[in-house]
Amino acid sequence: MLWGYAWKSFWRRRTKATLAIAGILFSVALLVGVLSISRAVSKGVEGALNAAGADMVLQRRVEPCPFSEVKLPKDLAGFDQGIGDKLAANTAVEEVSSVLELWAFYKGHPTVIAGIDPAKKTIGPVRISPRKEEGKSSSKCCAVKAGRYLSPSDDYQVMVTADYAEKNKIKNGDRIHIGPNWMFDVVGIVDLSGAARISGAEAFVPLTTAQEMLGQGKVISTLFVALKDGSRADEVAALATQLIPAKAAVTTKYSVESGTAALASVTRKSMLAVSAVVIIFVLLLLTRHALESVAERLGEVGLMKAIGWRDGEVGRMFMYEAAFAGLIGGVIGCFIGWGIGWTYGHLATLKLPSALASYPPCSSTPPPLTLPLDTSPSVGVFALGLLAALLIGTVAGAAAAHRAGKLPPAEALRRI
Repeated sequence: MLWGYAWKSFWRRRTKATLAIAGILFSVALLVGVLSISRAVSKGVEGALNAAGADMVLQRRVEPCPFSEVKLPKDLAGFDQGIGDKLAANTAVEEVSSVLELWAFYKGHPTVIAGIDPAKKTIGPVRISPRKEEGKSSSKCCAVKAGRYLSPSDDYQVMVTADYAEKNKIKNGDRIHIGPNWMFDVVGIVDLSGAARISGAEAFVPLTTAQEMLGQGKVISTLFVALKDGSRADEVAALATQLIPAKAAVTTKYSVESGTAALASVTRKSMLAVSAVVIIFVLLLLTRHALESVAERLGEVGLMKAIGWRDGEVGRMFMYEAAFAGLIGGVIGCFIGWGIGWTYGHLATLKLPSALASYPPCSSTPPPLTLPLDTSPSVGVFALGLLAALLIGTVAGAAAAHRAGKLPPAEALRRI
């Protein structure tokens, strides 16, 4: 009965009700929009590492090397493959995968190559199995769209990306030229579209073959590291910096986000601060309106108490009215905020640093650096938005309830 009376009383004053709803709606929409964008950017950055099954990526930077027909990309430098074994011995490390990235030129056209360990299927640029389930994976899974994955017995076999195969009219089973002196049998075509890829390439060959092509011995350019305990990431990073020669580059999801989306990060922090200010402002404004509403309805309050309404019941009626405003404004605001986040996700373009997928400017296919922004509705974000709306309504209603409940009936009746 009290809920019903509170609803009728709330909706009878449509102008004030609409203003209260609009204030809550605006503040919640802003909060949910900013949180949705923040969540999308964070998931996009984290997804680039998740695609490789790694928590950390280790590389070494130098001045770009002179041109040669087979070379390390841009400013990448090789380092000893044995460093990976030393890192793997650390108790915080679950798994390590070595990769050697190369540019191989043939008739002036470059091919971006990644030499990978065919035995590592749970971690690396072409990950086809989740962690700890490598034994359950098949040779054709997930990213492999035609043919098979590389096997440990392969040497001059190659997997190429679907984009590269389409661009160069390559089919599974073809024999292709990569670099000045090598012919490879295409055993698989992989589709790596839809996500940014660290150490992405156009062609994937066995690591030992890539090392032979480079001719610098057992060197690698990148280490992917999966951790057992993420809280010990700093310890592993410090160890890697000691083991790798000068200019070691350690990349985690936190460093990627700060470097890739610096502007977005600053914008999110600023907008979160603005959201907090707006929520406080709306809270104070609605509290003031709620108190004014009590002053305008003194006669009504007096009649309620005169006919037997208890102080608690009068107070709850005002709280219920404020709760209605919070609930309606919160629900509408959540959907508008999600719409803001969805619009941002479809208009914004964020990319990984080019150093994490070193394609040459003249590459025949674009580097897989674009971060997908997933702005799908989040139950957690919506719940937080509704909670903020109900908090605003409840605090404003509580102030009004306290004032109405303490009002003496005789004083209220004298003001009729």
